[in-house]
Amino acid sequence: MSVVTYDDWQQWKASQVTKAFFEAAQLRVEDAKEILGGTAGLDHASDNFYRGFIAAYQEMSEFRIEDLEGSNES
Repeated sequence: MSVVTYDDWQQWKASQVTKAFFEAAQLRVEDAKEILGGTAGLDHASDNFYRGFIAAYQEMSEFRIEDLEGSNES
């Protein structure tokens, strides 16, 4: 596994491509919440899918460099 330095992480987070990706991901979370809010209880499998989808995207958006094992903060 390659090592990601703190500086690498900061550059990646500052990238316009990265920012656009996270904005798109947030829109998908909002869409999923809207869908779940309108259909909750109708289909348990669908409910579980959207709950998991929302949780996964939120976890991704909250990820920090400190969460990487062996990250080299320099």
